[in-house]
Amino acid sequence: MQTSTANPGTGMSGTNPMPGATERAHQAVDRVAEKAVPVVDRAASAVHRTIDKAAEVAAPAAEWVNESGRQLADRSTEFADTASGYIRARPLVAVAGALAIGYLAGKLLR
Repeated sequence: MQTSTANPGTGMSGTNPMPGATERAHQAVDRVAEKAVPVVDRAASAVHRTIDKAAEVAAPAAEWVNESGRQLADRSTEFADTASGYIRARPLVAVAGALAIGYLAGKLLR
């Protein structure tokens, strides 16, 4: 199939020197696209499996972190309650201890 086209550089009309080249190029692209679909599908499937495995491995770790955080919060609350009770029972000793610790820290950090 020959078509008459304007020669872009000269403004002159001429015939297409490669009849059907455009159609062959389109067909080649279509063949490549058809072959690429299964490859892309397999790659997507592999990525999904990898993500699922990573999620399975990460779930116990996330659960452990969550539980450890709860335990830490419980222990810090328990410590705060114990310290608060001690300070209420012996306020002067607590203030004297805080002053002594502050004095020693100041001397050591100079």
